[in-house]
Amino acid sequence: MYQKRMPFPQEEFRERLTRVQESMREKKLDLLLIHTPENIFYLTGHHSAGYFMYMCLVVHVTESPVLVLRYGEIGNALIYSFLDEKQICCYDDIEDPVEKTAKVIAQFPLADGNIGIEVQSWFFSIANYKRLSKRLAKGELVDTAGIVEQLRIVKSPAELAYIRQACRAVDAGMEAAVHAIGRGVNEDCVAASLYGAIVSHGCQHLGMEPFVAKGWKSGLMHNVWSSEPIQEGDCILLEVPAAINRYHGILMRTVYVGDPPTMIREWSAICIEALNEAIKAIRPGVTSGEVDEACRGVIERAGLYEYFRKRTGYAMGCAFAPDWGEGHIASLQKDDPLVLKEGMVFHVPPAIRMRGEFGVGFSESIIVTKNGCEVVTHFPRKLILR
Repeated sequence: MYQKRMPFPQEEFRERLTRVQESMREKKLDLLLIHTPENIFYLTGHHSAGYFMYMCLVVHVTESPVLVLRYGEIGNALIYSFLDEKQICCYDDIEDPVEKTAKVIAQFPLADGNIGIEVQSWFFSIANYKRLSKRLAKGELVDTAGIVEQLRIVKSPAELAYIRQACRAVDAGMEAAVHAIGRGVNEDCVAASLYGAIVSHGCQHLGMEPFVAKGWKSGLMHNVWSSEPIQEGDCILLEVPAAINRYHGILMRTVYVGDPPTMIREWSAICIEALNEAIKAIRPGVTSGEVDEACRGVIERAGLYEYFRKRTGYAMGCAFAPDWGEGHIASLQKDDPLVLKEGMVFHVPPAIRMRGEFGVGFSESIIVTKNGCEVVTHFPRKLILR
């Protein structure tokens, strides 16, 4: 007989669901159809690598939710979520999951006739939207993207505990990667050392792979390792993720093999200063735009904005591939009006890149606290020489 292994107590899931239903009442919604894996996980605890197949959590404004799910995934749902078998509607691979969803919807009473959908979800295709629209006998589909996301942005103590644990794995991964770097060692071995360390510290599903990029590749965003050997004069950009129960921590550092030229030393110092200023600015009550200004301003005054040209940081929390962040929920970027609150979590990765030449970057994962912030990644904040 299976035993429940929920990532959070049932009371926390119930409280999250209640808050969603309160928001639904405010928006006069009878139903909310949730197709985003992170939101389904957040409200129920269900998670699996099988989210590439259709699934939909049907949330009614007053009654218990129902999860429409591929039959093969029912075991994961029964073990990891608070749902019981009566709250799971399965479809076989030869059945139409949209048809199943329509039948579940038809079982619920509709008062206002409004059915909320996540129009920005990567997992609710245009084709499925059209088919569901045609199939509904009653109810109107309306855009209600962001209902769950706005609840996710401030983390609970249990969520923060997972993030802190993930950051311990991140620290270990960075240490292993730096230790593995040496003349004649290829990037594959560095990546393997990194992976071994984060997994041995409890890391599970990653929202995105780590980045190990040496030489000219360090000047490209989101570049990965190859079998090329590391040589004297290589600049290596490392960005290490780890996740515990889908909750992520991230850390970026720059390593140079040999005696770095003046430009790399100077650019590294500017990045670190920008990161330090962002950390100083983060506290409840300031806007994300103000934090961005503190960070970006350092880079702009150095005359290097053209080599930066991105947001200062983005929210962190639970994440499924293809992304490890919550930047679609909140980002630290120019003129952004979001007011920071205690319990928000951000990854702040200022990086300066000369495309086709080299790149340097330094980051921290940060929790907004009552009076400021807590840096939850712990690794020397400096240009590392090997």
